[in-house]
Amino acid sequence: MAAKGKDDGKRPIIIKKVKKVAGGHHGGAWKVAYADFVTAMMAFFLLLWLLSSASKETLKGLSEYFTPTQGIKDSQGIGFDGGLSPNTEGTAKGQMSDPAIVTGYTPSGTVAGNPENQAKDESDKDDNLFKQSESAIEQAIAQEASMQKYADNISVTQTPEGLRIDVTDNAKYAMFEKSTATLTEHGRTILTRMGELIRKMPNYMSIAGHTDASPAETGRADYTNWELSADRAQAARRFLTKAGLEAERAKKVIGVADKELFTPDEPRGPKNRRISLVMLRGSHILIPDMVLPKEAAPEAPAPAAPVEAPKPAPAEHGSGH
Repeated sequence: MAAKGKDDGKRPIIIKKVKKVAGGHHGGAWKVAYADFVTAMMAFFLLLWLLSSASKETLKGLSEYFTPTQGIKDSQGIGFDGGLSPNTEGTAKGQMSDPAIVTGYTPSGTVAGNPENQAKDESDKDDNLFKQSESAIEQAIAQEASMQKYADNISVTQTPEGLRIDVTDNAKYAMFEKSTATLTEHGRTILTRMGELIRKMPNYMSIAGHTDASPAETGRADYTNWELSADRAQAARRFLTKAGLEAERAKKVIGVADKELFTPDEPRGPKNRRISLVMLRGSHILIPDMVLPKEAAPEAPAPAAPVEAPKPAPAEHGSGH
């Protein structure tokens, strides 16, 4: 019997422990970064698509929202009241400017937008246009026989709001039938001619109806000068539209009653009964062929007809007597 050796035939059991190291093959962090990049690109292209499909008014609203005018003064903005125009009454947007940061002509440099200079340029352009229009109206009144008798009914002045045309009553001619919104023949004649001149201007328009301080004699307790002035403003708007003025021209139609008297010293005077047409400064409507006509050049005399040379008279034959 063989002796039992030290090796009894059993093999030793070896246990290998493998320690896993995080981030093998660079881990999965790149996938997260790539997903963030793709998400950002989708958001960017979605933003571009939304901007390209937005209306001009929406873009202006966005540009106005993000325009840093609050707290900027002098050459870099309007003032500490905010807003986009030199309007001291609160922070509401006035009529003096047309924000254009997104619409294609953003000024460059240290002052982004500079609405003060932009508003001044627009105001200067309107000033020149209003002077031409004022001269055209005065010329029409002075030279046209049908308008000369209404010279006392029409007043044209430049205001911060725009070119104001007041068509008033006087002791002889009235715009409307008494206490009604029915235009008289004189009112229709004046508005027709004013509409022809207004149509040559590019500005939007506001229409305001005014009364004197006398109570409205309509027989209705609930129908006051407020209702009467508003109805007269609407009647003027409808007539101007039928006479050929663009329907979108009217930006604002209001009734003022007797709160803005033309002759405060005579609250019941006839000139207080009027229609005010204001061509709004810095507010332009995009309609072609609305430039004031230039002064017509004198017509050249027609060329004289060519004079034919006289034909020789036939020779007389003797009578033979």
